[in-house]
Amino acid sequence: MQHRSHRYRTQYPVEMRTPVGVVMGKIADVNNHGARIERARPMLRGSKVSFNVLGRPVNGVVVWSTSDQVGIIFRPHINDDILDTLRYRRDARAGSHRGAVGFGLMEMR
Repeated sequence: MQHRSHRYRTQYPVEMRTPVGVVMGKIADVNNHGARIERARPMLRGSKVSFNVLGRPVNGVVVWSTSDQVGIIFRPHINDDILDTLRYRRDARAGSHRGAVGFGLMEMR
């Protein structure tokens, strides 16, 4: 059995550029080596994908795909700064009630 690094749960929305066009999804779990992306349409194994995290490019390759999820491996692996950004929900409102405007970040566990 191959060792797999711990994955951090998250809910980070992404707009991926793929060979079939732009695909919207939400990163469900992530580590420095790869991610599972939900709400994405099926893609062929080996397809190259890319997206930006706070203006920094992230590239990956699809390693598996189902009807509504894909698994990607990052090429090259992402650094800890990008990983830390992906671990936090971009739309989280720390300490505020529903409907309030806020820019707080909350770690997903």
